[in-house]
Amino acid sequence: MKRRVALVVATCMLAGTMAVPVSADELKGSGEKLIVGTMANALGLPVHWAQEKGYFEDAGLDVDLEIFATGAPINEAMAAGELDVAVSGMASIYALGTGMYTYIGDGVITTGGESIYVREDSDIAKAGADEDGIIGSAETLKGASILGPLATTAHYQAIKYMEHFGLTADDFSMVSMDYPQAYQAFVTGEGDLVANKMPYTNQLEEEGYVKVCDMNMVSDSPIIDTIFTQNDVAEERKDDLALFLECYYKACEDIMANEDERKEVAVQWYADEGITYSDSDMSTEVAVKDYFTRETVDTDENPLGAFMLNIGKFYVDQEMLTDDDIKNVENSIDKSFIETVKSRNAES
Repeated sequence: MKRRVALVVATCMLAGTMAVPVSADELKGSGEKLIVGTMANALGLPVHWAQEKGYFEDAGLDVDLEIFATGAPINEAMAAGELDVAVSGMASIYALGTGMYTYIGDGVITTGGESIYVREDSDIAKAGADEDGIIGSAETLKGASILGPLATTAHYQAIKYMEHFGLTADDFSMVSMDYPQAYQAFVTGEGDLVANKMPYTNQLEEEGYVKVCDMNMVSDSPIIDTIFTQNDVAEERKDDLALFLECYYKACEDIMANEDERKEVAVQWYADEGITYSDSDMSTEVAVKDYFTRETVDTDENPLGAFMLNIGKFYVDQEMLTDDDIKNVENSIDKSFIETVKSRNAES
């Protein structure tokens, strides 16, 4: 990885998470279809990459990739039993809080590109930046409307931004829209602010809107996305899941080692899914999105699931989740799959 990522977590929350080890000696794909839900962005790129390179097929897996706009509909599809595996973002915390799923892998590491914007002529922009470089004030933000999808990093960032000025979630309205719709609505005059991600944040920047904050200004750690599965799949298809993760992290290693090919493959896939990325958009994405590898995932410095537990504590404070929900998140973490992948990698 280009950066070392440090997360401060209570290791006692991770201790005691017990799992039945997956055999590392010989893994064999079942041949049964594995339905994976993800998004057409950096988060889902390793899954697409592994599929296009034939890694899944070579491993004896039959992977069906389903694309969603945000994490909320992925949660809904998981709850309906329509997906076996989710490669998703912060919305995963709500699914994991139910106790219905098993957390098996960490995903993309995001250190930027998630920001909130305002119009240049607004009172919020005119309030100027404080000593932390964050633009706005309690007076100009109270009662503001922010466009962006609920239960996502956009929603999390909006709450943290308001908290910076001593406000709470009750002091603003989050107008729920998926990222592209929020971008379009904002540039046509709706909402006071918009919370968005790549490529729309890059486009807002280029169009002259004022960035009031980005994620690293209001959050203590980078965002780490998730890989989780149905509990019964975790119990009954251990080899399939270990092989899936092996292919996933192999793709991550390719992506980190081949920047030009990464850009080419990503831009083409995004376009195929109706999302246009410019060269500038893609360069920004490369700069702010890193990937775990088989060597760097689940270390003492970055234990598996640590970010989700940190976010869970925040949502408990916001009364959006309960302590029991977070206990479910803690209990969902199963390191046995990652341990199998790492041991096989060490032997190869």
